[in-house]
Amino acid sequence: MTNPPELKELEQRTYGATYSDGVIDIFVGVSLAWIGAMWLMFPDYLSGAVALVAVSISPVMGRRKRFVEARTGYVKFTEPRRRRERRIYTTAGFLFAGFMLMARPLGSLQSGDIDWPVGPDSLITWLLALIAVALGVFVEAKRMFAYAATLAATGAIAVMVDTRFGWPLLVSGAVIMMVGWVLMTRFVNRRPRIEAP
Repeated sequence: MTNPPELKELEQRTYGATYSDGVIDIFVGVSLAWIGAMWLMFPDYLSGAVALVAVSISPVMGRRKRFVEARTGYVKFTEPRRRRERRIYTTAGFLFAGFMLMARPLGSLQSGDIDWPVGPDSLITWLLALIAVALGVFVEAKRMFAYAATLAATGAIAVMVDTRFGWPLLVSGAVIMMVGWVLMTRFVNRRPRIEAP
């Protein structure tokens, strides 16, 4: 008979597998790249670009669920795991709301508005790096720490080269999007679509 520690480990592996599809990574990467590109080309419409990302979260997550379940089947996790997942989503929601409150005024700044050695895009990128670290701890996803390092590095490079606003988000988003694409490709290859009976 399987003992509880083995069941817990099996559930942990299954839970990790259902979140290795790369869809969330691609969505986050595309969102960051989109916001960065809009910041570079059409800064007056930056708030609209961020709002578009916000309203896209729910539809994307719904489609992601169907995409994953078509390949893994429906998995009902234990109540402790589901409570932990709800806490993760709640934490992510609060982090996103806090990010929006801080990022919106920073994102509306123009080149001559502040006399700081650090630009608003670098500050926002570092804020996202901190959020990635927090989520990495909560969801136990090591790739979040790699994303945090990428965000922190692009923000630091932007300070050193005095680049235009938006580049750190554009570059970081592209890197995260590429990692997500690799994860999704591997997920699809390893888990072909389950044929309906």
